[in-house]
Amino acid sequence: MLAEEIISRLQIVETEKLKQHEETIPYNFQKLREAMLNMGRLVDPIIVERKHYIVIDGNHRKRVLDTIKCPNAACQIIDYESDSIKVGSWFPVSKAIQPAEIAGFKPEAVDFETGIRELEALNGTFMYVKKNNGKRICFLYNSTERKLSSVISHQRAFMASLNGQGVQYIADDRVEEYLDAGYAAFYRRLYTKREIVEETLAGRLMPPKSTRHMVPDRIIRLNLHLGWLAEPADVCKQMMDEMLRRRLNEGSIRRYTEPVIVLY
Repeated sequence: MLAEEIISRLQIVETEKLKQHEETIPYNFQKLREAMLNMGRLVDPIIVERKHYIVIDGNHRKRVLDTIKCPNAACQIIDYESDSIKVGSWFPVSKAIQPAEIAGFKPEAVDFETGIRELEALNGTFMYVKKNNGKRICFLYNSTERKLSSVISHQRAFMASLNGQGVQYIADDRVEEYLDAGYAAFYRRLYTKREIVEETLAGRLMPPKSTRHMVPDRIIRLNLHLGWLAEPADVCKQMMDEMLRRRLNEGSIRRYTEPVIVLY
């Protein structure tokens, strides 16, 4: 990939134009805010779809910039309609929680395939799944109104009730290995791109960790000075481009073709 092609993907966008699509996690927000202020840098650009300026990845970064009143953000602009961009989710998992312990939600025993169909049809909020001697034990938590906004509202309440109970969030494509390791997983329906856009434009934020986006050629480790983002947008863009050209000409770039583990 040529240096100018990489540079062209990064734009300076007014922070107030960016539309957050998910709620943030208070602890994660505070830790990120502290880290960004200590370093004085925006480490990774915010991933933004080009039509409506919806934040696809980087909701916490966007909120930090809001709170420190930073007028601009460095964004990687993407074509969200591209088939190369995929949407997944993060599933809560726990070794401690039992299906009947979720306050305000009544579990109904189902087989796995039925539960998945009910989630897809918006007839369920989450489905508890755990393996016992290799067999899946499943309980569906019904949604009372069977529409997307209701499911989102119920998921928010459900996840709040899980708070403080040793819950982790894992990528939906890794759930099988956690089931095999003795965890219970809470499956949920995957949102579509259209639903994400429509809910965002309607001003309805999704609960934290609702979506997981796979973006090819995602740019990381931009390490842009926060002070630059306080400059006029054209000045900031010029400084960012000059910095990138210097680093790229020095060979400071690596494209990963394998899965990587990033420590924040």
